[in-house]
Amino acid sequence: MEKENKLLKVVLEQKNEAFAAGQKAYNKFINGGIKKESEMFYSDYLDYWMKEYFEINYKYSTARRYKETFGAIKKELGMYKLNAITPYLLNQTLLRLYQKTSTKEALRNYQKVIKSSLRDAAYYFGFIQNNPAGDLQIPRVLSFELKKTI
Repeated sequence: MEKENKLLKVVLEQKNEAFAAGQKAYNKFINGGIKKESEMFYSDYLDYWMKEYFEINYKYSTARRYKETFGAIKKELGMYKLNAITPYLLNQTLLRLYQKTSTKEALRNYQKVIKSSLRDAAYYFGFIQNNPAGDLQIPRVLSFELKKTI
């Protein structure tokens, strides 16, 4: 009887381990796994994105204009890892950038860079599961008034 109990215990342990390993493999398959690039900082990703994708597929003047926005964006979002960026964080970032910029066009350029870079991180490179900037919009509350010169 003691031998049977030991054998039953070993079989149950192996069954539980096999079930846990199968569940882990199934979750990885369903969720696509976690890529080590998702641990990349956003500032490093922007440089990678510009070099490996944007400069190849877009005009020089567009790439130069996008690069000009990198400094301010990196100050606000550069310290976050790709997989830690959320829609709320992006909206807060746009609000902070609004306080530092004087024109709606500049804010729109920041928005374009953030949206397109994270879109490509999700759908082109596959570094992140979904695009947190998919619905990122410039808040309507923000108004840019013309400055009068005397």
